[in-house]
Amino acid sequence: MTDTRYAFEQPGVFARGWHIVALSQELPLGGVKALNYFNEECVLFRGEDGKAVILDAYCPHLGAHLAGTGSRVVGNTIRCPFHGWQFDCTGSCTAIPYASKIPDRARNALRVWPIVEKNGFIAIWYDREGGDPNWDLPEIPEWNQGEWGDWRFNRTIIKSHGREIIENIVDAGHFPSVHGGIPLQFDNVFTPYSVSQESRIQPDINLPIIQPRGIDFDINAARQERGAMEADGWGVATYHGPSVMYYYTTLKGPEFSYASWWLNYHTPINNEEVELVSGVIVASLTDEPLPKEFYDTYPISAIAAFGSDVEVWETKKYRNDPILCDGDGPINKLRKWYERFYLPRSQEAWEEPARVISSVRDV
Repeated sequence: MTDTRYAFEQPGVFARGWHIVALSQELPLGGVKALNYFNEECVLFRGEDGKAVILDAYCPHLGAHLAGTGSRVVGNTIRCPFHGWQFDCTGSCTAIPYASKIPDRARNALRVWPIVEKNGFIAIWYDREGGDPNWDLPEIPEWNQGEWGDWRFNRTIIKSHGREIIENIVDAGHFPSVHGGIPLQFDNVFTPYSVSQESRIQPDINLPIIQPRGIDFDINAARQERGAMEADGWGVATYHGPSVMYYYTTLKGPEFSYASWWLNYHTPINNEEVELVSGVIVASLTDEPLPKEFYDTYPISAIAAFGSDVEVWETKKYRNDPILCDGDGPINKLRKWYERFYLPRSQEAWEEPARVISSVRDV
């Protein structure tokens, strides 16, 4: 019998909260997209009014997939490719091309998923109890501002669980081994629906980085060629709920100084796979523009940083009672915070906001 210490270790249970399922740029007017998350199948479409809608995927008539071959958007409805039934944003059938009357049971026949569209992404609210959202994802002020350049995204499906990924937010000890950096400051701040990492990491080219997949050059050789960086880097990474992380970071160096926003999210497909997406935008911190090529090269290196973690996540084994040392960060506190998204709302633990200062602080 498997010993489950936390609610998130139970099979078939997914975290309550906001999860990103698509990028706005992937869904033009009249666009249709099949979604497969949380062991559920849904259809995402955008009507002529510009509003994105997510419904359960299978037509209540005879079960055709509403994102199947031949499906299309008509006005503000999705048209089933099998018999042409049309469904609106309430999940109700509004038209049947060969019927004189729409059956009463076709009203609100499809589940409508709560969604929000902001910052260039579309997020769905998942709650196995069917409850309404009780917290929001914040805006990124610099989103879609010209001086920040374009978002660069990388998407991959990995064999892992969100519990592995989210622990990075408190894990100061992995930076030297995985990312080749020394934490000079590493603080964590917990609130009921967010956890933040405030950090200063000093890169050290004498510490090798785990080579991430998808990078067609030797990342450690490139670091050696570039040489040591004399720069002051600082950042705040925040998980807003169980799977969406915003990271704002600045770096001031002798050649140029810049700020960047990272958008990282992991959305569960099933209990063994998650979709992992990383996006980056960057801008100069001074009146001097960044070199044009920097807008192309920086996102690659930023996304590669997450790729180094993937190499570990896909091969590690989860320990529900780990042996920890005093420099590991508040991993057990993070697990209790994360568990709240898997418990029934009536059992949600509530703690006052707390700051945890790492023992590796040197400022």
